[in-house]
Amino acid sequence: MQGGLPSGPPPPPGGPQRAPPSGIHPPPPPAPTMPSPMAEQEAAMLEDKIRKWQQVNSKRYAEKRKYGYTQAQKEDMPPEHVRKVIRDHGDMSSRKFRHDKRVYLGALKFVPHAVYKLLENMPMPWEQVRHVKVIYHITGAITFVNEIPWVIEPVYMAQWGTMWIMMRREKRDRRHFKRMRFPPFDDEEPPLDYADNLLEVDPLEAIELELDEEEDGPVYEWFYDHQPLKYTPFVNGPSYRRWKLPLPIMAVLYRLAGQLLSDFVDRNYFYLFEPSAFITAKSLNMCIPGGPKFEPLFRDMDTRDEDWNEFNDINKLIIRSPIRTEYKVAFPYLYNNRPRKVRLGVYHEPLSMYIKTEDPDLPAFYYDPLIHPLPAYKSGRTGKEGEGDDDDDAEFESWVLPETVEPFMVETQLYSDTTASGIALLWAPAPFNQRSGRMRRACDVPLVNGWFMEHCPQQYPVKVRVSYQKLLKNYVLNSLHRRPPKPTKKKYLLRALKNTKFFQTTELDWVEVGLQVCRQGYNMLNLLIHRKNLNYLHLDYNFNLKPV
Repeated sequence: MQGGLPSGPPPPPGGPQRAPPSGIHPPPPPAPTMPSPMAEQEAAMLEDKIRKWQQVNSKRYAEKRKYGYTQAQKEDMPPEHVRKVIRDHGDMSSRKFRHDKRVYLGALKFVPHAVYKLLENMPMPWEQVRHVKVIYHITGAITFVNEIPWVIEPVYMAQWGTMWIMMRREKRDRRHFKRMRFPPFDDEEPPLDYADNLLEVDPLEAIELELDEEEDGPVYEWFYDHQPLKYTPFVNGPSYRRWKLPLPIMAVLYRLAGQLLSDFVDRNYFYLFEPSAFITAKSLNMCIPGGPKFEPLFRDMDTRDEDWNEFNDINKLIIRSPIRTEYKVAFPYLYNNRPRKVRLGVYHEPLSMYIKTEDPDLPAFYYDPLIHPLPAYKSGRTGKEGEGDDDDDAEFESWVLPETVEPFMVETQLYSDTTASGIALLWAPAPFNQRSGRMRRACDVPLVNGWFMEHCPQQYPVKVRVSYQKLLKNYVLNSLHRRPPKPTKKKYLLRALKNTKFFQTTELDWVEVGLQVCRQGYNMLNLLIHRKNLNYLHLDYNFNLKPV
């Protein structure tokens, strides 16, 4: 002890310990556990994944950097900005904007695209107002609608089906129905200023069919929304690209769209009145009754100057009865001398025994009298044979099954509330015979194409039958001239313009964008006239060129 402190380490707790007896060694300390090679590989792979994920997301969410210039994400400008720019520029006659004239003339080649995007996003009759995303040049030279009008095809067709009913009612009652006079404005009346004339005005009521809360329950809440079901499990998400609808919704949509859909289920109705028959008739320079007429495809059909013709040919097959046009189209290789560019159609489709039910109270499975007649015949036989038959009938009627016998699946319900709807959808035309699909642009959905693909009823006026023929002719020509698209890299014009510093984005009413595009187009054409020194021409606001 020195200075009152112990000179060694303190004794262990529990008193002094005994030394191990001689010859016995303490156990060695446990060896450090080595990680297995599999665990090392997994850890390395996990670190690699983490690093790649961080790289991908740093690219995705970082500020855009190009040529050393960092471009921040653009925020939407207030609508007042583009209004002020366009109002200040006016008709470009001010000397202050002389340097912007070059920009306006350069934007002229983009005007068709601006008009196309404007018309593509036109609001529908069931919408009061449509606000659209817009991209505009900072000088007000041009404005584009930066949206694609994706729609769920069955919903869109059902919406137009209800519009058909409402518009027929309007036309019958003549309350709001009025034919427009074109052009609606005077030649010298400049386009209206939206902020001064329309901004504070309440829009007219939308046209909507009054839905029944019980019958139309599955679609009652959202049927007339702008992008229905956008944030529901029936759509893939806000990108709005794929849909998947259950049976009750599809059944209601099919019923609402019934005004626009064809009633013909049996494909045999369209025999010799379908595209391959029209193309064959065109190649043979013939016209199917009610079908389209075309110019002759081959000009060398005149055989009057040949040495051998149909009158002196020894191999001539003489047919006494007249050969109808339908025969020549149906069997082109049999009834024509020189068939070229002909197509053989389907001779007969499988027979369809489906009958569309009009009465919703009928059971799902029933005997329709059209295809299941149950006649009651009275047997008029008499004599010995008749007596024997009566005995057999009596014996047959007296025989009954034992009480213990039960039919198979006696407790299983034959049909449910949705069985009839499911059968109707099975026979429905596309897109109602599908459970899911991809969105389409509103302008790509054919609403009434099926009408002119059927025989036009004879009681219709001549002008209607002629328009059916013309539409059918265009349809056949389009199907013949269609070429497969060339594989090119997709280019996004509006995305490229938006990434430059010369364009800003905002959200405007569709009507306001339309007025802006009209004013911009007028300014551009006016500047072009002055640039070319065509001072003797005057352009009015309805885009008519008049001599001064």
